[in-house]
Amino acid sequence: MLLQLIVILATTRVFAWLARRVGQAEVVGEMLAGIALGPSLLGYFAPDVFSYVFVAGNGPAFTAIAQLGLILLMFQIGLDFELSAVSTAKRTVVLVSVLGIVVPFGLGAATSLYFYNQLLEPRPPTTSFVLIFAVSMSITALPVLGRIFAETGLARHRAGVIAITAAAINDVIGWLLLGVVSLLIAGSFSVGWVAVRALGILALCGVAFYLVRPLVHRFIDRHVARHGRLEHSGISVVLVLLFACALVTSELGLHALIGGFILGVALHQHVPLVAEWKARISPLVNTLLLPIFFAHTGLRTDVGTLGGGAELLQTALICGIAFLGKYGGAYLGARLAGEPHRISHVLAVCMNTRGLMELVVLNVGYDLGILPRSLFTQLVYMAMITTLIATPLIRRYMRTAPVETV
Repeated sequence: MLLQLIVILATTRVFAWLARRVGQAEVVGEMLAGIALGPSLLGYFAPDVFSYVFVAGNGPAFTAIAQLGLILLMFQIGLDFELSAVSTAKRTVVLVSVLGIVVPFGLGAATSLYFYNQLLEPRPPTTSFVLIFAVSMSITALPVLGRIFAETGLARHRAGVIAITAAAINDVIGWLLLGVVSLLIAGSFSVGWVAVRALGILALCGVAFYLVRPLVHRFIDRHVARHGRLEHSGISVVLVLLFACALVTSELGLHALIGGFILGVALHQHVPLVAEWKARISPLVNTLLLPIFFAHTGLRTDVGTLGGGAELLQTALICGIAFLGKYGGAYLGARLAGEPHRISHVLAVCMNTRGLMELVVLNVGYDLGILPRSLFTQLVYMAMITTLIATPLIRRYMRTAPVETV
């Protein structure tokens, strides 16, 4: 395990540096590092090294660390959740966010049966596959967008503020969709089973927002006033609540990461807590646990499972459908809101960035047994390609874009 951590962290920093050198965001390099360490590259070109480093016996422990990282990451994303102050572009934000998820979801559902028919027996349930495939076409990577904007300067522009706000709304809708789909699949589409779990989720949200939030706010305020910062005892209290929420959603049939996201959103307005988390916990999540998650995804991604040219063409088709649905929906929404072509284009490019969030959805689909490994691999490459496209197009826009406030 120690050797694995050394290899993962060193490779991640090298790929992040290379990504920055070629004009990509560092997170793109981190994602590529995960793929490079998997059977697609390291396992293909140096199988003996691959089998020595990633010993099969360490699989359960490695998976557990990756899942822990996901829970902490989703809590962190919840803490970062904020709808930017958009005073003159509310119509654009609403139309871009709604059409940016409705159009790709519909296109994904409409085309999913073709990909379903290409699967080998035994196949997953048809409805479950259609829903997971449609959700995978609909996700926008809010954390990746935030890092791309920070590195390109788009956050200071009108298009950037609109895009990040629309992406935040899009993410909330996307996580709700994933939660509903996960419940339906786990309950075998039993209305009674799903209804009971849905009430449980609503109860958890009520407890998180109306009971836990005020208590945590008071506790953190007193704790910081006494110690000047969030001490170990305060961090432990937050972690206990976080893992409790994750446990509840896991027991209800949802992925544990949903519980982390719910608590993060509930606490995101408490400025001292958010600041302390970003200063003391976030660096560990971003530099250790996130690379482990990317490596975990990379170990599941094997280009060798693709059956030759036909499946490579299928991967290209998936990329085309994903780009067309997301780009087309966001562009249509911006144009209907009265935005000029150039702004509409950059908004559509931003919303088409999938990155980390897409990998989360794909791993959930894989864990549920809905996405077989070959299709999982194709969808991972789709997530990588759509994210790779975004940064150079945004940089091209930034070279001539005037700074506009919203």
